Amino acid sequence: MYMVRTTIDVDTGALDAARVQLGTKGLSATVNAALRSVARRHALADFDVTRDIYGSPAEVEAGRRERFAELNR
Repeated sequence: MYMVRTTIDVDTGALDAARVQLGTKGLSATVNAALRSVARRHALADFDVTRDIYGSPAEVEAGRRERFAELNR
């Protein structure tokens, strides 16, 4: 994993709330966990049990193409 060092302004109230929800300690751990959580939710938003588990490869691909088209409108 590649990491970058940067300076950002952080809302301490939001940081504290995120830290509690994520069970993390420290700024970097909380920010990284929050970023991973958002990325995971985005990836799972495209998951459709019927299509992705029981569908054919063509149905899976068509469903994902449709989802990405919606996201890029």
